[in-house]
Amino acid sequence: MIIGMISTTSTALKSEITTMVGWYERSNVGDDILDILVKTPGDPEDWETDPSTLIHLGLENPSYPDTIDFKKVEALNNAYLDNDDAIRRALLNLSMGRDFSLGLFLTKIEISGDVTVIPPNTEGSVDVEEESQVSISQTNGFAFGRPVIAEWMNPERSDAEGTGNIDHVINITAGESFVFKLTGDNTNVRIIVHEPGSGQPSRYDIPSGVVVHIDVDTGYLLIGWTKLSDGTYKIWIPYKPGNPVWTTWSGTIWWGQQGGVSSSDLNIRYVYATEVTHADYNITLVNGKFMYDPTEVGKSMEKSPWITYSERRVPMSKIVYSSQYTVAPSGLPKELYVGTIYNPIPEYMSLKVQFDDPGYIVMVAWLRGTNVSGYSVMAAYRGESDPTMRAIINQTINGNTIVKYYSSQSPDYIVIPWKDFLTTIKPGENLDVYVWVYKMSNVDSLTVTDLSGISTLMKPQTSLAVLRLRVWDEP
Repeated sequence: MIIGMISTTSTALKSEITTMVGWYERSNVGDDILDILVKTPGDPEDWETDPSTLIHLGLENPSYPDTIDFKKVEALNNAYLDNDDAIRRALLNLSMGRDFSLGLFLTKIEISGDVTVIPPNTEGSVDVEEESQVSISQTNGFAFGRPVIAEWMNPERSDAEGTGNIDHVINITAGESFVFKLTGDNTNVRIIVHEPGSGQPSRYDIPSGVVVHIDVDTGYLLIGWTKLSDGTYKIWIPYKPGNPVWTTWSGTIWWGQQGGVSSSDLNIRYVYATEVTHADYNITLVNGKFMYDPTEVGKSMEKSPWITYSERRVPMSKIVYSSQYTVAPSGLPKELYVGTIYNPIPEYMSLKVQFDDPGYIVMVAWLRGTNVSGYSVMAAYRGESDPTMRAIINQTINGNTIVKYYSSQSPDYIVIPWKDFLTTIKPGENLDVYVWVYKMSNVDSLTVTDLSGISTLMKPQTSLAVLRLRVWDEP
């Protein structure tokens, strides 16, 4: 009798122990899977470059320990969508044959709204040769030493001190442009050009209120300027008080309505992973096979006697870069560059934008750094009658907006300094950047090229990622 009771009790105890062990294994399987994913890089460590070589799956970035790698997250998702067998086997081993669904929620930048581009309207132009005599003034004749009045000028910099009532001198060198807008009361403004060997100078009347562009192709042009108390500018072109001078540059002077880029309807929002409602990527394995239909996934979960839920919040390192992109209108907005710039951008680093069609493209940069918060919108365009490639940058940094204008010597492309499109930082500061091609109007194909290797100044940007895992076992 006693022996029978002991035997019965022993059998019941064994059953309870077995049940408890099963429950313990189930309750920990999700945590074990997530630990392996976020704490190991996988085998081989660079499996994301060729997922077919994968033996063991892991998402950690070996170059930045304790972060998961965005490139591995993307590679996992792409292989899942392609029904890659190596990924399937690795996931099956990782889950020990159990069914599961992994949701990856990523911090992101959402961009929406419209950007309005009004290309400048060219009303006139004149080519300038070296060793000519050129002046822009408000009076007839070669009125050297007589200024014009401008609402604004770009660039506004001082390369040397002036003399007398001229405070600053700017040196516009080959490849640069100087742009200014005449005030509405600037009357009788003329460009006078006397080419070498010609008898009489040519005169070009400039309407008040227009924007004047001086594109320097070779040599250099010295311009004097002084900022007045009302915020306008006196500009002396060229800087040589009272005397005609032979030009030390060649290029083009053109004028017309300024055009512009309006981003008032543009909305750029930083969304934390914890605020994301729907997973950016879902990876589901049921009965050893990938499953893509959410309804079928739900039916499988309903059949299981148990479901466990696990979650991890981890830093994700992300860098997006290629030396050259070809972009089509169907893939917009197209993310081109993502990372953290950790050194000041040198003057020589630049971006090349190239397209063949008369039309325009818009690129947007989101900027956040040590002492920087804002965005930059660039429109590059070319017209039917004037095929010269031109660009406008409308940039808002820390609440202050500036507009910059550029011209190219080529009808096919334009080169923009990276520090102008992005912004400048000081040594020791960081700048997080996201850059998209946002809009293409009448342009079928766009090529964007980093000419100088800005990637040498970039490291991965770190943001929050949330991994949510459900594990079950369909009978």
